[in-house]
Amino acid sequence: MKKLWIISVAALLAVSLTACGTDLSASRNASASSQTSQAQSAASADDSAVEDNLAGLQKYLTANASVAGTPEEMRSDMIGAKAGVRYKYDYNGKNNVTLELYEFDTKNLNDTAKKVISDVKSTGKFTVIGQQVNAVLSNSGKYLMIYNNSLTDDANKAYGEKIKKLFTEFKANG
Repeated sequence: MKKLWIISVAALLAVSLTACGTDLSASRNASASSQTSQAQSAASADDSAVEDNLAGLQKYLTANASVAGTPEEMRSDMIGAKAGVRYKYDYNGKNNVTLELYEFDTKNLNDTAKKVISDVKSTGKFTVIGQQVNAVLSNSGKYLMIYNNSLTDDANKAYGEKIKKLFTEFKANG
């Protein structure tokens, strides 16, 4: 009986010490993760660390807005752009975000590009293949973004606003 009681107390002590160790470890990991996340945000908040091109814009949004997934090359010539990519990924949902990014050669715009840019500047939309598409131009006028999120809760709306702000301000002074 005495041995059983000693084994029970030892097991209880081991379990309680393991639980404390896990909590302490989890607390340290959460703190380290938070500090790493804050350091990354501070380090990546400035667009001067990336080039003024579509690849730079992608890196910037990935670092600052959690844009994720593998970009799919898009037919950018349909809107007169020189390059374009599309991301499909999850944000507080399941495959709910579609983000398209296009880069224009502002020194060499064809008629299609001029029309798209003019329409987006005046109405926030342009027409492609008979479809009206909501879009945003960057302040520099070099980039166009099409953003869709199938979820409309407050967190997803705030995320959409964050992406739009980061996008419009990208290389605005460059």
